[in-house]
Amino acid sequence: MGKKYFTLSFDDGLEQDKRVIRLMKQYGLKGTFNLNAGLFGARGEVKGIGTFSFQDCPEGVRHKWPFSYVQHNRIPKDEVLQVYEGMEIATHGFRHESLGAVSEDEMRASVDADKAALEGLFGAPIVGHAYAQGSTSPAVQAYLKERGYRYARAVFPSGGYEFPENPLNFRPSTSIILKDAMKLVERFKREEAQDRDLLLYLWAHSYEMDYEKGNASWAALERLFEAVAGRSDIVYCTNSEAFSHI
Repeated sequence: MGKKYFTLSFDDGLEQDKRVIRLMKQYGLKGTFNLNAGLFGARGEVKGIGTFSFQDCPEGVRHKWPFSYVQHNRIPKDEVLQVYEGMEIATHGFRHESLGAVSEDEMRASVDADKAALEGLFGAPIVGHAYAQGSTSPAVQAYLKERGYRYARAVFPSGGYEFPENPLNFRPSTSIILKDAMKLVERFKREEAQDRDLLLYLWAHSYEMDYEKGNASWAALERLFEAVAGRSDIVYCTNSEAFSHI
């Protein structure tokens, strides 16, 4: 008989993660936070239309409507140990590099610097990565495997619950802010694992909840957490725990 695994993933190491973590603990959920060790404490804003974010901006530099802006302030280095206590940490590019778009030397330097800094800070091995901008390549995946990584997440949704054939380039089930997120949760609760394991993998940036539009809102996030929590037939786990058995 298979098992049903549920895990969460949040990118960038933002101040809004503090609120996400409070909600996760309230509902007994687990997940992974993907940090850029070369950007601790960096401040700025994200420009978007609706809930679609497309450009990081210096704080206070704004254009007129139809753009909306939310804070994109990364947690300072001297706070991260306390903020992420009990959570899994993964890499996300030392300075948010798109690993598949830079030179191989730059890619390797980013992976090595991020991994070394985070392992030194948290005192635990780093085995996971989230691709900034979803950017990857066979060379990137081969290097992550060489460096002991167990999994690496892209951004485009799969819309399903299957464990990937290639854990170093897998698609999440969906983003928390997309319209199908709650539908996938409700279907997952009804699904029977039977002869295979199932994985519901949801990801987001915590700043997206500050848009307060549709699924990109704190109220919607809490509704989703409440809907998926508290079930004896679901294993609530970090990303690495989900992938540890394959």
